[in-house]
Amino acid sequence: MKKNLIYIGLLVGGLLTTSCNKYLDIQPVGTVVPTTEADFRALMVSAYQVYPAHKSFLNLRTDELLLDETSTDLAALKDLYLWNDQNPDRTTQPMAWETIYKSIFYANHIIAEAKGKAGDTDGVKQIRAEAYLLRAYAHFELLNTYADNYNPATAAADRGVPLSIKVDLEQLFTPATVEKVYEQILTDMKEASDLLQIIDQATAVKYRFSRRAYEAFEARLRLYRGEWELAAKAADRGLAINADLEDLKDVSSKLPNDFESEEMIQAWEEVGKPNVSGSTFISPVLLAKYEEGDLRFARYFEKRWDDNIVSKKGGNNRLNVTFRNAELYLIKAEAAARLGKSTQAKQELTTLLKNRLTAATFAAAQTKLSTITDKDLISFIIEERAKEFALEGLRWYDLKRTTRPEIVHRYQSKDYFLNQNDPRYVIRYPKEAISNNPEL
Repeated sequence: MKKNLIYIGLLVGGLLTTSCNKYLDIQPVGTVVPTTEADFRALMVSAYQVYPAHKSFLNLRTDELLLDETSTDLAALKDLYLWNDQNPDRTTQPMAWETIYKSIFYANHIIAEAKGKAGDTDGVKQIRAEAYLLRAYAHFELLNTYADNYNPATAAADRGVPLSIKVDLEQLFTPATVEKVYEQILTDMKEASDLLQIIDQATAVKYRFSRRAYEAFEARLRLYRGEWELAAKAADRGLAINADLEDLKDVSSKLPNDFESEEMIQAWEEVGKPNVSGSTFISPVLLAKYEEGDLRFARYFEKRWDDNIVSKKGGNNRLNVTFRNAELYLIKAEAAARLGKSTQAKQELTTLLKNRLTAATFAAAQTKLSTITDKDLISFIIEERAKEFALEGLRWYDLKRTTRPEIVHRYQSKDYFLNQNDPRYVIRYPKEAISNNPEL
């Protein structure tokens, strides 16, 4: 591999043909050269498959988890837990970089070749739309991990991440500005919007992008950019397709992040890797956020044999999640609160909380909301996001885009600090990426 390349050698001459079982496992069954619609669908499935489970490892950096010092995976995880990006142990699990660009490579191949080789059928249009959205989403995740938050006043100068938008083995990958990366993301989303054929994917293929997932993606993107009106409008469009929520008061209800739940939009990303789930306990900081009568507590967590509390989210593919309806309600609530529309914000919160709390706790929450100040309302919403999306990979981004608070992790009887506004809220490019690419 040349030193100036980001990605590793990939398939080009062959690809994995895949199929999905009930639980969204993606299993290779052969190789072909992509020329037909079915071939490009198989290549698109491979693009979904190789996308990394990096949010599991981002969870280690948050205030959600304690590290089990007896874990057999301790060596691979401890430096992530301690925010030691400068000089991690050589056995440390690398943060996702090469694997994200590998996924983008598959998407680039589809964008470049599918229409010319397989025609312009509705099926091919949908595949191309998904490729554009995967490329956009992958660059968005890279920005959120390795660049500072979007600031319209400085984005044209702020260092972002390298853009990969063509299949070119000799391409030099130099970091683009945050503004340039966002311009490409929005361009890809526009291309996808014009091509999308499927409003909402069937449960068995819920890992794929759809119109509903597009709207959820835009809502999140606009929220992270501080574009409150646009975020609320995108969330509204997504909820117009399906506004259901799991009612946790119903004993037959599913986990909200179950791929068969009523509120699932896209069940793609593995946010609960077994080596992380099996090596951590839930932090008292997170557990203390749940009041008595919050039904999420018993559904999200369980007491282990040694009395430590562990997560029930993750560990198998049926709990993969990228977007679900609860996020759209909380995006609408936050956007309204930041625009000074407190009544509307409280209405969105009420819709969610009546499906998450016992009747008595819900009544108490309504009373609290009736007297809360506008400033405290935003904090209330961010806390609800922490409780609702625990261990789903969004907490690190929420901490980074809001107050960047101090976090304390204890390891071997010593306290380690991520300070208020610590520079490590923006993660360094991985060392192996820098060593392979002097342009970084």
